[in-house]
Order: sequence, then structure tokens, then C-alpha cells
Amino acid sequence: EGEEGCKKQLGRVLSIWQERAVYENNLLEQLSQVLYGEKKPKKRSYEEIHPDDEGFASRSSPSDPPQTAELIRALQELENAASSDSVLRQRISSLPAEVQDTSLLHRITDKESGERLSRLVEEACMLLADYSGRLAAEIDDRRQLTRTLTAFLQSQKDGLAQNEQKLEEYKRKLSRVSQVRKELRLRLSNLSEGHRNSK
Repeated sequence: EGEEGCKKQLGRVLSIWQERAVYENNLLEQLSQVLYGEKKPKKRSYEEIHPDDEGFASRSSPSDPPQTAELIRALQELENAASSDSVLRQRISSLPAEVQDTSLLHRITDKESGERLSRLVEEACMLLADYSGRLAAEIDDRRQLTRTLTAFLQSQKDGLAQNEQKLEEYKRKLSRVSQVRKELRLRLSNLSEGHRNSK
């Protein structure tokens, strides 16, 4: 029953949740029905909901682990995440009590103050809807980053184990080659002495 502008902003949040599959489809459909009335939400195909599943699976596989540059880029993007936006959080915390508490509506005694509050409520609604959408997107990004980091750490552990095995193998080879060098020097030394003695 909210204002059209507020409903529009809530619709924006809902569409972000749908695009990023933040919640189950049936919950998103229920929310859409509450927001738009009987109007059915647009059905999306499996490909639209999970466009990157295959790509992520291939990136997460041991044969093709996530690249360091990919992780750095994802971490840098989080520097500008919604939860780091202290200016916007300050604006939200500074919202007047009147826009958040229906019990204060009795203070409205004339049309002018009512319209002024209406504008404030509209602004607050748009601000909160936008920030909620950004936070939902950030949560999704952080989940994706957690999965990528898990795959990256596993690839690093696998690489470490392989390198430790190689190190042991090359140490053994070095030991054998060093032994050959030592015995070869000794043999060459004996041959030179034998040659001198024969003269």
C-alpha cells in the first residue's frame, strides 16, 4: 500500500534479488505478488538464473584453479562495497524519527507539514531500498568470493604437497649426483697417480 516511488525502489531490490538468485524462486514470487498484487513476476529460465554455474565449476576444478589476479580484483571491488559506505550509513542513521514511526503521524496537523513529511518518507524509502539492494548484491559477491577463496586455497595446498614431493625427489637426485661426483674425482685422482707411477 506504499507510494508508487517507494514501490518502484522496492521492485528494484526485488529484481536484484531475482537476478542474483539471492533467495529461492518461490519466496521471490511471493514477494513479487505482495509488491505488485496479482501481477505474476516474470519467469526466468534456468540459464538466466544460473548463467555462471558452469564457468564457476570449471574455475573451481583442480585443473583450472582461480587466478591470483581474479582474487585481487574481487577483493578490490569489496573496498567499494555497500557495507563500507560510511557516508550513506550516516545518512540512514540520521533519518528523522517521523519517517520510521507511524505513532508519530498524529503530529501532522496541516497539509503542508504532511506533504513535507511525505517527501522525506519517499526519500527515505528510496535510500533504504537502494542500500538494501546494494547490500544484497554485496552478500552475494562475498559468498562467491568465499567459494573462490576455498577453491584457491585448495589449489595452493595441492600445489604445496606436489612441490614438497618434488623437493624430496630432487634432494635424492642431488645426493646421488653428488656421490657420483665425489667417487669420480677420487677415481680420476687415482688414475692420475697410477699414470705418474707407471712413468
